[in-house]
Amino acid sequence: MSSRKIATIRRPYRDDPPPRRDLLDRRAFLTTTSINATRDCHNRCGFCYLSTDGLRIPYQCRDVDQVVSEVAADGQPYFVFTDNNLGSRPDYLRALCRGLRPLKKIWSAAVTLDVTDNPSLVREMALAGCTGVFVGFESLTDENITAARKKSPRAAEYARRVGVFHDHGVQVNGSFVLGFDHDRPDCFERLVDWIEGVRMESATYHVLTPYPGKPLFRQMEAEGRILHRDWERYNTAHVVFRPKHMTVEQLAAGYEYCYDRTFGHRCVWSRRPRDWRAVPAYLAMAYLYKKSNRLWPWLIRRRLTHWAWRPLLEASRLRHLRFRRRLGCTVADGSPVRAPVYAGV
Repeated sequence: MSSRKIATIRRPYRDDPPPRRDLLDRRAFLTTTSINATRDCHNRCGFCYLSTDGLRIPYQCRDVDQVVSEVAADGQPYFVFTDNNLGSRPDYLRALCRGLRPLKKIWSAAVTLDVTDNPSLVREMALAGCTGVFVGFESLTDENITAARKKSPRAAEYARRVGVFHDHGVQVNGSFVLGFDHDRPDCFERLVDWIEGVRMESATYHVLTPYPGKPLFRQMEAEGRILHRDWERYNTAHVVFRPKHMTVEQLAAGYEYCYDRTFGHRCVWSRRPRDWRAVPAYLAMAYLYKKSNRLWPWLIRRRLTHWAWRPLLEASRLRHLRFRRRLGCTVADGSPVRAPVYAGV
């Protein structure tokens, strides 16, 4: 038998073997159940790695029963979908949620904002245990979204759609890209003001990065705006191009400002949930996410990550089960249950 094995992304996704999670030291992980149910995304945003020249990934979904069995087998209270966009096919996401619901676990995933087109889909997610979503809002300026070729609702609808998640007890970690061609020096303050105003639980910021092999890189190279080819700094945390309406220094300072203010004590407190019962878990999430960077390496090296997080995860799961029972007593298009709960992750 040959020791060489060749895999292809074009074979049926269901034929991929499950990972050997039994080889992992559970003590060092928040959860060992990270899983993919789908492959690829219906978007091809100009700044995303999926827009790389020559990259052709067929969109595929694994069998729902296969995903559910894999999650159940690992025995973790919390799991995370690592799909590019779990919501690319709403019909599949709905079926997947109905399959996951009996497991009584909590989970999070990356989705695009259009899953809120139909609030009943968000309800299905919540009933299945979804406590948090990572959403690429990218920008509050419609011209930036259009230029990036992203299929997304208009920025004026963002706040209402965040409310759809909150109405169903789902926290939002918003992802934003800084340095688009329609951004100006005042965009940073406006962005954090908006995040604070809608009580978004968390935010992740990225400096626009024109990776080689993408149309964005070719455009900026043709315009003479690429500063260098030190690839280690092409990591969305450094400015590697010349912005159009601000200086390099202003963009770098704006990136730091967004993080410093968003995770400052005043802003964290102002974004707290209206339901006091959810505040402790929210504060734990907010401070452990960005205020404890020195703590994480210590926990990981000493294999204490699971020990430190398990009580919070289990408490969040039990609280979410109570919330689900209340949510399950409402009709899909009825009045929202305004009692958000948070997984703390």
